[in-house]
Amino acid sequence: MARRTDMTRQHSALLLGIDESSSADDIQRAWKMWVRLAHPDVGGDRDHFEALMRARRILLANVVQANAVKADTAPAAEQAVPDRPSLRSVIRRPSGRAAIVLMSLVAVALASPAVTLSLTPWLSAAIMGVCAAGFAVGATRALLGDRGDVGHRITCVSVLWLPVACGQVGLSASLGSDIVLMLPVLAVPLVASVAWMNAGTGLWMPVRSSAP
Repeated sequence: MARRTDMTRQHSALLLGIDESSSADDIQRAWKMWVRLAHPDVGGDRDHFEALMRARRILLANVVQANAVKADTAPAAEQAVPDRPSLRSVIRRPSGRAAIVLMSLVAVALASPAVTLSLTPWLSAAIMGVCAAGFAVGATRALLGDRGDVGHRITCVSVLWLPVACGQVGLSASLGSDIVLMLPVLAVPLVASVAWMNAGTGLWMPVRSSAP
């Protein structure tokens, strides 16, 4: 009987009466058939029984290895992740009514420095920030709708907010306000808007799936 050190795949297959390329089910069936006859409890030879056990382990290990190789060499196209669409590809043209509303929001945002000039700087900055963030969020909804993902939405809001906020700061400073000292307050509404978009779910998460 073959010793433990020289048991090969070929010898294991011959011992079980199957091919080396047999499936795991075929190996199990052949092993069960032979092990019933060779079990020491029914008078079988212990060395033969142990050889059957080793043959089964060797052949099953070969099946597992072959399956792993197939998985590693699978075509790349089957494992490819679809490309993320660009921001330009998901932007749509807003309707005429939406464009008028957005222009009104811009006008309100740019007028807010003059309207709030008599208020304390922090309150003026807060109102200006709300106006700028409101325009950015509204414009993003008009441009994207339900298209794109969370990352697209955050990018769009930030890009739209920045020029309006800069315009507000410039106008407020020209009117003699201390708005520069209150820039963190001005940005709070933008930060709140981005947080509401639930970026923790992933920047590539579709907008509909990421709604809180």
